Amino acid sequence: MPDSRPSTAQSQRASTSTPAAVKYPTGDRAHIPSHAQPVFDLLSADMARVKSKAPVSFKPQVNDTDKRLNILFDHLNNEDLLKDDTIGQLLQIAQCIKGRQFDQAQQTFVEMQTAKGETEGGVWMVGVKRLIAMSKVTPA
Repeated sequence: MPDSRPSTAQSQRASTSTPAAVKYPTGDRAHIPSHAQPVFDLLSADMARVKSKAPVSFKPQVNDTDKRLNILFDHLNNEDLLKDDTIGQLLQIAQCIKGRQFDQAQQTFVEMQTAKGETEGGVWMVGVKRLIAMSKVTPA
């Protein structure tokens, strides 16, 4: 019967491989890098505004959007998935939302989704898209 244990060379390679990146707990926001912090600040502030003003009938959509944005914030906090240029586009979107320039926010979102949707996208993108739409129809 062949020996299924790893060889000494295999064991040495495994022990010298790059350690896994630190993964912070879901909901932790203490490790968002400074260049990404404004994305979190602006989007979370607008989400809070939308939550406080949205009709009760929209509560399921608002809660789902909040959940998806928190996935984005977890990626920012763990510095995984998103490249710096994507974070730059998210910052542009967040600033446009704050300035109530929703057409520009939507245009930047479409550019980001088209270029990055396959590689860096995920369920968080739907949250950003929905926040743009909900912010547009929610009074300031």
